[in-house]
Amino acid sequence: MDTELPLADELAAVYARFSNVLLTEETVANALKLITEAAVLAVDDAAGAGVSLMDTNGSRNSAASTSLIVAQADTLQYELGQGPCLSAWASGHPVDIADVRTDLRWPEWGLAANDLGLRSCISVPLLSGDLAFGAIKIYWANPKAASHRLIRLLELFAAQASIFLVNIQARERARMLSEQLKSTLTQRDIISTAKGIVMASRGMGNHDAMLHLMARALHENRPLQEVAEETIESTPGPDHDRG
Repeated sequence: MDTELPLADELAAVYARFSNVLLTEETVANALKLITEAAVLAVDDAAGAGVSLMDTNGSRNSAASTSLIVAQADTLQYELGQGPCLSAWASGHPVDIADVRTDLRWPEWGLAANDLGLRSCISVPLLSGDLAFGAIKIYWANPKAASHRLIRLLELFAAQASIFLVNIQARERARMLSEQLKSTLTQRDIISTAKGIVMASRGMGNHDAMLHLMARALHENRPLQEVAEETIESTPGPDHDRG
């Protein structure tokens, strides 16, 4: 990046292009997509950008990438257990590769990346406090693409991206918990209604009516909620048989 703007102004200019959109998105996936697109906009002549995060199984994977070649380069790191992204994630510090042909830190990955047509890379950790929970990386097809100034810019970029991601992940978890709570309350109401029907139709008390529904669910090998819903649906309405 050759502009004369201070780093803070450059960063603000990049984020201004998508921050309002990002703040209105509902999923982490959409946020990641926008972050990788903005990362490519922040540099010159990049082959692409990507974000690595931990999945629900505890494995590192490419949560977003701007091109197939980025996804392939990242996948090679996970398969080989080596590479700049994994090192940045593990150390909590930026990792710069000036040329994969001469950098000997990750020999197998370097050869594979070169075969993909990639020559240089910057990987910057995504940090929440002192804990790295992922990494954002940019690849180039030409060697020695990154300057110290650009690395510093990407560190600032990653810091802002981390804040966005942590906030959006928290909001997404809250939404999921809210939906689970609504589902639980709905299920409880359905079972309570069915129990009331059994109490009225069979002259049972509260405890015995619940045992009746549970025994039926066990005997028919069906979920209790399904049995409760059927009990409600099979109960005649107040106007039934009137003529």
